[in-house]
This record gives sequence, C-alpha cells and structure tokens, in this order.
Amino acid sequence: MNKNIRKSSKFILSSLSLNFLFYFSEMNIVSSENHSFDECEVIDVMEWSVKCPAKINLFLFVDGKREDGYHEILSLVDTISLCDEIVISESQENEVYFDSLWDIPEGNTVEKTIKLLSVEIGRSFKVVVKKRIPPGSGLGGASSDAGSIIREFMRKNLIDFSTAFSIAEKIGGDVPLFLFNPPTLIYGKGERVKEVKLVGREKVIFVVVWPNIISSTPLVYSEFDRIYGGDIKKIDFSILSQKEFSFDRYIGVNDLETAFLSLYKAHAIKDVLTSFGRFYLTGSGSAYFSIFFDEIEADFVFRSLKKNFQFVFMAKPFEFSE
Repeated sequence: MNKNIRKSSKFILSSLSLNFLFYFSEMNIVSSENHSFDECEVIDVMEWSVKCPAKINLFLFVDGKREDGYHEILSLVDTISLCDEIVISESQENEVYFDSLWDIPEGNTVEKTIKLLSVEIGRSFKVVVKKRIPPGSGLGGASSDAGSIIREFMRKNLIDFSTAFSIAEKIGGDVPLFLFNPPTLIYGKGERVKEVKLVGREKVIFVVVWPNIISSTPLVYSEFDRIYGGDIKKIDFSILSQKEFSFDRYIGVNDLETAFLSLYKAHAIKDVLTSFGRFYLTGSGSAYFSIFFDEIEADFVFRSLKKNFQFVFMAKPFEFSE
C-alpha cells in the first residue's frame, strides 16, 4: 500500500492508494451476492461518524451566463446511498486525511469547510474521509462532504442554520442543497434550494455507472457555450411552482449532456449503456444512472454492466438522520 502525505501549517492531507478489490469489499454499498443497501445513517458517538451521500440530477436545465459568470440552472436533485464516510473528532489542530483511490488536491472542500467551522466555533478538528464517490463524476462527492459536515455541526447545535448556510455558500454553489431534506429543486447557480416531493421515490432503485472519466465542470460549461452560443433556450421557471414530481415528465433531461459527450468523445460509452436501457447523465458528468422499480431487473443490469465497467453501483434514495 502506497502512502503519500502532504503537510501544511494548518492541515495534513493524506491520499492512500488501496487495492481495488479490498476497497470495494469494504464498501458494502452493494454485494453481488447480497442486495442490502447502505442506510447512510449518522451515528451519534464520541467520534462523529457521518456518511455523505452522492447526488443525482434527475433533470438539469441550463440557461446562459449571468453577469457574475455563472450559468442559471434549474435541477431536480435526489441523494442516494452511495456515500463517502467521514469521522470527525476534536484535535489540537485542524487535520484532514483522505483514504482514497483517487488523488485529492490540497485546498479541497473538506479543508475549507473545517477551517471555516473552526474559526466560527473556536475549536479544532481531525477529519478522516473515506472516499467512495468518484471525483469528476457529477455525483457531488466534494460538495456532499462539505455540506454533510456542516449539517452535522448544525445537528449538534454547534452552529445555527443561518451560519451553516453562509458557510456552505462560501464553499461551493451546490453545497447548500445538502442542508435540506431530499429531494430538492435547486436553481440560481445552484445555491437556492426548495424541498419537494417525488412520487414513488420509496420504491426506486438506481444503477449508477462511472466510466472512469474525471469530468471538469468548467470545461463542460465552456463546451456548452461553444456549442450553443447565443442560441440557448430559456428555462421554464414555472416548474418552481410545483411541489410534487413523478418519474415521467422532465426526468433524464440534461442540457449539459451534448457538451459532455462532445468534450470527452464519450458517445461509445453512451451507446454501451443504452444497450441496457435508458441511462441519464448526472450533473456535468461523467456518471450515468438508470431508474428501476424492480430489484431483479436492476440487479440483472447491475451484474451485466460490471462486465463492462469497473465502477458500477446499485443504490436506493437516501434520507438524512434528524
């Protein structure tokens, strides 16, 4: 096992390269022999154990650039039981460690979050992150790590909601959504959040595939602008008046998919996926997901895709612990 540790005056960042099979046997997200799902519960013990769920964009509409350089978006987002695991404990100084198959850069969202929280409450923390959500996948792992940590501090009454939201906004545009109960509509640049109802959510099973492409959100948006230029359709913001959605209208629409496929020449990957059914891009890519209401069918597709892709997950919708 290779270990690479980088130190700074405030943080210690460790990236561990683990054997792939051992790693996924420890993940317990889904077993080929056992169809149990990760419940993603926050455990209230002396060391705070937090599970940070991946998100999927059930639909994503994108408008042109705003004056601040961000694009206006509107998206229906749900969280799923593919989770990063984080353990937080008090320490003499802020320390952040990553147990990850992938390199995690310094100045990451966890470091930024702990620094801001430490300043806010006057205490220091050690944080150990076990990465399960692939980076650059559109599954929101970095945002979830930050948002779930902030949510846990709020849950333990160390900060109030106003402070939590302010810190979340400083970390990233879609971090605030993890302070709310899923599913949610997000809009603006992603920082405005509305809780909604998704009919049939309790019965759904997601099969998620990450094609081992680390997608760059800024580059995908740049490609989006190049392709569409000034000919960008306007978002129908009347959708915001809806309080309830179902798995039919709008589901699977992603205005960034054409840009993603063009930028990463990923049409062949999409062709393989669609041979197994309907698969939809989440976020700016590169992960795709499919929706099932029958576990046997979902498991068949899951097992079949494992023959073609290294990273395939089967997951249920996620509920935060109160």
